[in-house]
Amino acid sequence: MRRDIFELELERLNLHLPKRRISLGEALRAERPCVETRSGKIHNFDRRELEMLAGLLEDDEVERLMLPILIEINPALGRGAARIPGNLEARVVGKILKKREGETIIYRPEIAELRRKLPTTTCYVFLGGGR
Repeated sequence: MRRDIFELELERLNLHLPKRRISLGEALRAERPCVETRSGKIHNFDRRELEMLAGLLEDDEVERLMLPILIEINPALGRGAARIPGNLEARVVGKILKKREGETIIYRPEIAELRRKLPTTTCYVFLGGGR
């Protein structure tokens, strides 16, 4: 019973996530770059953010970078920590935050900086783990 309530709450917390993520290339080609969320709303991407991301990548990588970039919030990581899933996504975030290659864990100040720089092309995903 408690587990069901917890899972329902996690599902509710993640209604802002897209039903389907799109590549940066697809977003750049779109007249109105956006995704539909699980709640049925439309989430628009800012073209300036898309162009900034494209400037950090090789042409073939533009087609592989998936948007929005996910910021996984998981209690198992500890307070104030988050993970960036995906090798390419983690590398792009590393470039933006000027972190060493291969680091996928970021902390509260870095999360705030990332969201400030990429408010429309990043989003939180809440996971239930730890404890």
